[in-house]
Amino acid sequence: MASLEIFGMDDLNDAFGRIAEIPDTVTTRALNAMAEIAAKEIKASGESMGVRDPESDVHILEKIKPTKVKITESGGYQDITFSGTRKRGDKRESNAVIAFVNEYGTRNQSARPFIGQAMQKKEKKIAEAGGEIIGDWIEKEFTR
Repeated sequence: MASLEIFGMDDLNDAFGRIAEIPDTVTTRALNAMAEIAAKEIKASGESMGVRDPESDVHILEKIKPTKVKITESGGYQDITFSGTRKRGDKRESNAVIAFVNEYGTRNQSARPFIGQAMQKKEKKIAEAGGEIIGDWIEKEFTR
């Protein structure tokens, strides 16, 4: 692990200046790592709650997909979605809508908050994946 010696305020200001602007490539790698773990945890949570259509070969849990990273002024974000559609009778319904209904329920169907539960229970694991990438970048910045 690298060490950092700071002898004056100028050195401290310089150090903060170097890490203040995390490059988009680092942000993207961190968000991708976090989304990968989040998707796996959402799938596992859905499996444990029985969010699976027994009448279907391919289920919404097989269609979990992180979207493209969006870089913003405050850093960035990446959504997790459920791609594709499902035919129910004569009508097509998106897998994202099916996931939403499972998450929040309806008047006739109890909620199974598999997404919220996964994100809440595994928030530390998800954040650590991004933190590790950003931490490695910061460490390299100080060893230059």
